[in-house]
Amino acid sequence: MEAVLSIPELLEAILLHLDMATLLVSATRVNKTWQAVIYTSVLIQQALYFQPVSTEAQEYGWKGFSEPCVDSENAQEAEYLIINPLLKKRFGHCFFDTGEFYGYILRANSFYSMPWTPYARENTQAMTRPSYPSGPQTADMTLKELDEIDIACRKFTRKGASWRKMLVSQPPPPFLGYSFMGDTDQVFGPHWVYTALIRPMADSQLSGLRMGMLYDVVQYRAGHHEHTSMWFRVVWNQEREPYSTRSSQVKCQEMLQQTNVVVEFHHINDGAFKGHFHEPPDLAVFDKRFRSEDYQHVDIQIDEKTWDGWEQPRLERQFSVL
Repeated sequence: MEAVLSIPELLEAILLHLDMATLLVSATRVNKTWQAVIYTSVLIQQALYFQPVSTEAQEYGWKGFSEPCVDSENAQEAEYLIINPLLKKRFGHCFFDTGEFYGYILRANSFYSMPWTPYARENTQAMTRPSYPSGPQTADMTLKELDEIDIACRKFTRKGASWRKMLVSQPPPPFLGYSFMGDTDQVFGPHWVYTALIRPMADSQLSGLRMGMLYDVVQYRAGHHEHTSMWFRVVWNQEREPYSTRSSQVKCQEMLQQTNVVVEFHHINDGAFKGHFHEPPDLAVFDKRFRSEDYQHVDIQIDEKTWDGWEQPRLERQFSVL
């Protein structure tokens, strides 16, 4: 067995049968030989979503540690991307809403629902609609409980965290679609819809859309705004209801013809609604807990600005997470 493991090609073939978490965390610590093979093997780095595969490679049977982005057993035949399963497991519905809860729109407090936060399971709304995790009532927590949240957040937002360099899918989306509806102090119109296709970094070693970029765009804009709320959701592969206005839906459809992921923001002064308090309640605390130490600001250049007229937004509470 030792002789077999000393041959890099055979070791590579064996390592590719490990699950993603074991390969990423445990296998690299066995010895320097294993670590070198994992770091230099193109196939392993592709399976770990650190290096992109081409569309052609997927067509010829590339699987990696694959999981469809949508509820379809024929994701590859439908030309859908293969989502990064480790990112989906760690960041949950806040960033990878691809199944039952796809239609929910979120606010800053939803960051506490991510699986790596200590109270994610406890913060589930018990309502007649399908339950969805929301943030904890931190005002009622003890100092020990607050410290647990801070420690858990620092483990993920620490400098050099590997998840930031991971591709969100294989092959990676060519752009990150961006949609923002706002520019009003009223609940009901008029509204503008701003859209952009953001090209990922062109760095030869970090090409393709990485989780760090997606996370930074959402975390910054979910917290840094002037009105009561910045509603958001990340849309994968195909548009689905609900949409605030017809124009926002059309623009999402148009962007999804050019890429596979769109992040939508809906910015209105909704403080008149019961239970819609300012989110986040304390921006400094929100950034302390959820802003990555390697945060990089993404300067979004708007490609198009569309007048939405006086169309009344369809604010469907059953699809909103408070």
